[in-house]
Amino acid sequence: MNTHATPYFHRARCAPASLQSSLLRLGLLLALSISVSACKSETRSHEFSLQTVGGPAGWPVWVETLTFNDTWSGPNGDLLEGFDQQPPYSGTYSFGAPLPAPQTMQARWFSFRTQTFYEIDLALPDMLESLPQWYRDYPLSRFHHALTVGLAGHGEVQVGWHAWCRNCADRSEDFYAPIVSTARGEEAEGATERYRTRTQAFIDQGIFPSPW
Repeated sequence: MNTHATPYFHRARCAPASLQSSLLRLGLLLALSISVSACKSETRSHEFSLQTVGGPAGWPVWVETLTFNDTWSGPNGDLLEGFDQQPPYSGTYSFGAPLPAPQTMQARWFSFRTQTFYEIDLALPDMLESLPQWYRDYPLSRFHHALTVGLAGHGEVQVGWHAWCRNCADRSEDFYAPIVSTARGEEAEGATERYRTRTQAFIDQGIFPSPW
Protein backbone atom coordinates (compact mmCIF):
# COMPACT_ATOMS: atom_id res chain seq x y z
CA MET A 1 0.00 0.00 0.00
CA ASN A 2 1.33 3.36 -0.93
CA THR A 3 1.64 5.36 2.27
CA HIS A 4 3.01 8.51 0.62
CA ALA A 5 0.51 11.29 0.22
CA THR A 6 0.19 12.66 -3.22
CA PRO A 7 1.78 16.13 -3.26
CA TYR A 8 -0.69 18.98 -3.64
CA PHE A 9 0.50 21.87 -5.71
CA HIS A 10 -1.29 25.23 -5.22
CA ARG A 11 -1.28 27.22 -8.43
CA ALA A 12 -0.84 30.98 -7.90
CA ARG A 13 -3.72 32.90 -9.35
CA CYS A 14 -2.90 35.99 -11.39
CA ALA A 15 -4.87 39.17 -10.83
CA PRO A 16 -7.47 39.76 -13.51
CA ALA A 17 -6.41 42.08 -16.31
CA SER A 18 -8.99 44.67 -15.22
CA LEU A 19 -7.49 44.78 -11.72
CA GLN A 20 -3.98 45.12 -13.11
CA SER A 21 -5.15 48.01 -15.28
CA SER A 22 -6.79 49.71 -12.29
CA LEU A 23 -3.64 49.35 -10.20
CA LEU A 24 -1.56 50.80 -13.04
CA ARG A 25 -3.87 53.80 -13.33
CA LEU A 26 -3.74 54.31 -9.56
CA GLY A 27 0.05 54.26 -9.65
CA LEU A 28 0.16 56.80 -12.46
CA LEU A 29 -2.25 59.11 -10.64
CA LEU A 30 -0.16 58.88 -7.48
CA ALA A 31 3.02 59.72 -9.40
CA LEU A 32 1.30 62.68 -11.07
CA SER A 33 0.04 63.95 -7.71
CA ILE A 34 3.54 63.80 -6.25
CA SER A 35 4.94 65.61 -9.28
CA VAL A 36 2.34 68.40 -9.05
CA SER A 37 2.98 68.79 -5.32
CA ALA A 38 6.70 69.08 -5.97
CA CYS A 39 6.13 71.76 -8.61
CA LYS A 40 3.93 73.74 -6.24
CA SER A 41 6.54 73.55 -3.51
CA GLU A 42 9.08 75.05 -5.94
CA THR A 43 7.01 78.22 -6.49
CA ARG A 44 9.37 81.07 -5.71
CA SER A 45 8.69 84.49 -4.30
CA HIS A 46 10.29 87.56 -5.86
CA GLU A 47 10.97 91.11 -4.80
CA PHE A 48 8.93 93.47 -6.98
CA SER A 49 6.64 96.47 -6.69
CA LEU A 50 3.41 97.48 -8.42
CA GLN A 51 3.23 100.18 -11.07
CA THR A 52 -0.28 101.35 -12.02
CA VAL A 53 -1.27 103.75 -14.79
CA GLY A 54 -4.53 105.10 -16.16
CA GLY A 55 -5.56 107.32 -19.00
CA PRO A 56 -4.51 107.83 -21.67
CA ALA A 57 -4.36 111.61 -21.33
CA GLY A 58 -7.87 113.00 -21.13
CA TRP A 59 -9.28 109.71 -19.79
CA PRO A 60 -8.64 109.74 -16.02
CA VAL A 61 -9.92 106.88 -13.89
CA TRP A 62 -10.45 106.10 -10.23
CA VAL A 63 -9.38 102.64 -9.09
CA GLU A 64 -11.81 101.26 -6.52
CA THR A 65 -10.22 97.83 -6.05
CA LEU A 66 -7.16 96.08 -7.43
CA THR A 67 -6.29 92.63 -6.10
CA PHE A 68 -4.19 89.66 -7.15
CA ASN A 69 -5.05 86.00 -6.57
CA ASP A 70 -8.03 87.36 -4.58
CA THR A 71 -5.63 87.85 -1.66
CA TRP A 72 -3.11 90.71 -1.86
CA SER A 73 -4.03 94.13 -3.13
CA GLY A 74 -2.70 97.35 -4.61
CA PRO A 75 -3.67 100.96 -3.90
CA ASN A 76 -6.82 102.73 -5.03
CA GLY A 77 -7.27 106.32 -6.21
CA ASP A 78 -6.76 108.54 -9.26
CA LEU A 79 -4.81 107.36 -12.31
CA LEU A 80 -4.53 110.21 -14.78
CA GLU A 81 -2.29 109.02 -17.62
CA GLY A 82 0.46 106.65 -18.75
CA PHE A 83 -1.67 103.93 -20.35
CA ASP A 84 -0.26 104.67 -23.81
CA GLN A 85 3.38 104.43 -22.64
CA GLN A 86 5.39 101.20 -22.86
CA PRO A 87 7.11 100.93 -20.54
CA PRO A 88 4.97 103.14 -18.34
CA TYR A 89 6.57 105.67 -16.03
CA SER A 90 4.74 106.34 -12.80
CA GLY A 91 5.12 105.97 -9.09
CA THR A 92 5.40 102.49 -7.60
CA TYR A 93 3.69 100.75 -4.70
CA SER A 94 5.73 98.43 -2.49
CA PHE A 95 4.14 95.24 -1.20
CA GLY A 96 6.62 95.16 1.67
CA ALA A 97 7.71 91.55 1.15
CA PRO A 98 8.61 89.17 -1.70
CA LEU A 99 5.62 87.54 -3.36
CA PRO A 100 5.04 84.79 -5.93
CA ALA A 101 4.02 85.92 -9.40
CA PRO A 102 0.23 86.36 -9.46
CA GLN A 103 -1.97 84.00 -11.43
CA THR A 104 -5.08 86.21 -11.50
CA MET A 105 -5.93 89.89 -11.24
CA GLN A 106 -9.22 91.46 -10.16
CA ALA A 107 -9.99 95.15 -10.72
CA ARG A 108 -12.87 97.60 -10.56
CA TRP A 109 -12.45 101.18 -11.77
CA PHE A 110 -14.47 104.24 -12.78
CA SER A 111 -14.04 106.31 -15.93
CA PHE A 112 -14.67 109.99 -15.22
CA ARG A 113 -15.00 110.83 -18.90
CA THR A 114 -17.75 108.35 -19.72
CA GLN A 115 -19.19 107.92 -16.18
CA THR A 116 -18.78 104.17 -16.53
CA PHE A 117 -17.71 101.50 -14.05
CA TYR A 118 -15.61 98.60 -15.31
CA GLU A 119 -14.73 95.26 -13.74
CA ILE A 120 -12.40 92.45 -14.75
CA ASP A 121 -11.29 89.10 -13.34
CA LEU A 122 -8.27 88.30 -15.49
CA ALA A 123 -6.27 85.06 -15.66
CA LEU A 124 -2.58 85.87 -16.10
CA PRO A 125 -0.17 83.71 -18.13
CA ASP A 126 2.26 81.55 -16.17
CA MET A 127 5.46 83.51 -15.46
CA LEU A 128 7.21 80.69 -13.58
CA GLU A 129 9.81 80.16 -16.32
CA SER A 130 10.20 83.79 -17.42
CA LEU A 131 10.82 85.46 -14.06
CA PRO A 132 14.06 83.66 -13.10
CA GLN A 133 15.54 84.62 -16.48
CA TRP A 134 14.45 88.26 -16.11
CA TYR A 135 16.00 88.46 -12.66
CA ARG A 136 19.24 86.96 -13.97
CA ASP A 137 19.37 89.40 -16.89
CA TYR A 138 18.34 92.35 -14.72
CA PRO A 139 19.65 91.64 -11.19
CA LEU A 140 18.14 93.40 -8.20
CA SER A 141 21.52 94.87 -7.35
CA ARG A 142 21.13 97.16 -10.39
CA PHE A 143 17.45 97.09 -11.38
CA HIS A 144 14.05 97.74 -9.86
CA HIS A 145 11.35 95.25 -10.89
CA ALA A 146 7.63 96.00 -11.09
CA LEU A 147 4.41 94.38 -12.22
CA THR A 148 2.68 97.03 -14.33
CA VAL A 149 -1.09 97.38 -14.62
CA GLY A 150 -2.84 99.80 -16.97
CA LEU A 151 -6.55 100.54 -16.52
CA ALA A 152 -7.88 102.80 -19.26
CA GLY A 153 -10.80 105.19 -19.19
CA HIS A 154 -12.33 103.38 -22.17
CA GLY A 155 -12.26 99.99 -20.41
CA GLU A 156 -9.07 98.45 -21.79
CA VAL A 157 -6.55 96.64 -19.57
CA GLN A 158 -2.84 95.93 -20.01
CA VAL A 159 -0.42 94.00 -17.78
CA GLY A 160 3.35 93.84 -18.13
CA TRP A 161 6.70 93.44 -16.36
CA HIS A 162 9.08 96.37 -16.06
CA ALA A 163 12.72 96.45 -14.93
CA TRP A 164 14.62 99.72 -14.88
CA CYS A 165 18.15 100.66 -13.95
CA ARG A 166 18.63 102.19 -10.51
CA ASN A 167 21.55 104.51 -11.29
CA CYS A 168 21.81 104.76 -15.08
CA ALA A 169 22.11 108.10 -16.83
CA ASP A 170 19.51 107.08 -19.42
CA ARG A 171 16.83 104.45 -19.93
CA SER A 172 18.61 102.42 -22.64
CA GLU A 173 19.08 99.41 -20.35
CA ASP A 174 15.47 99.27 -19.19
CA PHE A 175 13.35 96.21 -19.90
CA TYR A 176 9.63 95.78 -20.53
CA ALA A 177 7.70 92.61 -21.43
CA PRO A 178 3.94 92.55 -22.12
CA ILE A 179 2.14 89.87 -20.10
CA VAL A 180 -1.38 90.69 -21.29
CA SER A 181 -1.21 93.00 -24.31
CA THR A 182 -4.89 93.87 -24.21
CA ALA A 183 -8.02 92.78 -22.39
CA ARG A 184 -11.40 94.37 -21.93
CA GLY A 185 -13.25 95.10 -18.71
CA GLU A 186 -16.98 94.57 -18.48
CA GLU A 187 -19.28 97.50 -17.78
CA ALA A 188 -20.71 97.30 -14.26
CA GLU A 189 -23.30 98.99 -12.06
CA GLY A 190 -22.27 101.69 -9.60
CA ALA A 191 -23.16 104.98 -7.95
CA THR A 192 -21.82 107.60 -10.36
CA GLU A 193 -23.01 110.47 -8.14
CA ARG A 194 -20.17 109.69 -5.73
CA TYR A 195 -17.76 111.01 -8.36
CA ARG A 196 -19.71 114.06 -9.51
CA THR A 197 -17.58 116.64 -7.67
CA ARG A 198 -14.33 115.12 -8.92
CA THR A 199 -15.75 114.89 -12.46
CA GLN A 200 -16.71 118.56 -12.39
CA ALA A 201 -13.17 119.46 -11.33
CA PHE A 202 -11.79 117.69 -14.40
CA ILE A 203 -14.30 119.50 -16.62
CA ASP A 204 -13.33 122.86 -15.12
CA GLN A 205 -9.65 122.09 -15.79
CA GLY A 206 -10.43 121.35 -19.44
CA ILE A 207 -9.37 117.68 -19.15
CA PHE A 208 -12.49 116.52 -21.02
CA PRO A 209 -15.90 117.92 -22.04
CA SER A 210 -18.93 117.52 -19.82
CA PRO A 211 -20.51 114.05 -20.11
CA TRP A 212 -23.89 115.42 -18.99
